[in-house]
Amino acid sequence: LTQYVLDHRLVAVFVYSGSCDKECADKRQVAADGWLQSTDFLDDIVFVQSDVSVTRTGPWFDDEQTLPLLLYYRDALPIVYAGEWSVDMLSMWFSDSQESAVHELTDDTFEHDTQAATGATTGDWLVLFTSTEYTKCPKCSSRFTSLHTVASRLRSRFVFGLVNLDRSPKLKERFGIEVVPELYLFRRGRMHEFAVDAQSGDSISKQLEAFITGGYEKKDSQKVNLGPRKGAASSLLQELLPYLMVLGGIVLFFIIAGAILERIAKRQKKKSKSKSTDGDASSSRSSSGAGARRRV
Repeated sequence: LTQYVLDHRLVAVFVYSGSCDKECADKRQVAADGWLQSTDFLDDIVFVQSDVSVTRTGPWFDDEQTLPLLLYYRDALPIVYAGEWSVDMLSMWFSDSQESAVHELTDDTFEHDTQAATGATTGDWLVLFTSTEYTKCPKCSSRFTSLHTVASRLRSRFVFGLVNLDRSPKLKERFGIEVVPELYLFRRGRMHEFAVDAQSGDSISKQLEAFITGGYEKKDSQKVNLGPRKGAASSLLQELLPYLMVLGGIVLFFIIAGAILERIAKRQKKKSKSKSTDGDASSSRSSSGAGARRRV
């Protein structure tokens, strides 16, 4: 299955257990019909069926999912179907989700694209921090699948990113990430960490969707730092930095205003002195002229 996925651009995989009951068989038929309908506008999509024992050894299977399920690989990037099992809905899903909604971020592009520290205009970002070897890490691969699954459903409301820390050491140092995977929601200058609840009974994808659509408000958050995490003094300075910048701007304003007022005062004083000198000279000339007339 792994090689099959890598050899084809679009692959739909219906995953079932060894004994597929009636409900499983009905879903399998709906999935197949949805795929057939989508082939009218997706010539390169293929449909395969796989026993779970095979799929679990394949690429990026999410162990938290319940069976049967439908996986959709786009250039080997997987998502899991979580909607209504109808032919029209599945056909639409195959069409709308053929391109990944997850953006790759690096040391050079992270802050420019996310504006995480300023909480500016690019929107709320859900970012997965992982490593080059994530495919060999069960937790990493399941988070990877969940991120792409949620991104395909909520791409119009949120922005989704992926950071390979092996290729972005500055981001690893900036956020102090020692163990992967880590998932953070960056919203309004703050970062909220996602943690899987093993007792909930829900798949990681469902938990992640609940988290970014409001669940993050119940979690602790921290201000997004601009540089590497350091000691308490640096953290305090980071918190005070915006206020110090405002204060610095006010001080600079008064310095510039004072300099301008001083120059204006000097000019006025110079003009006043010039007028006084002209007046004295005029008076002197008048006195000299009157004396000359008296002598005549």
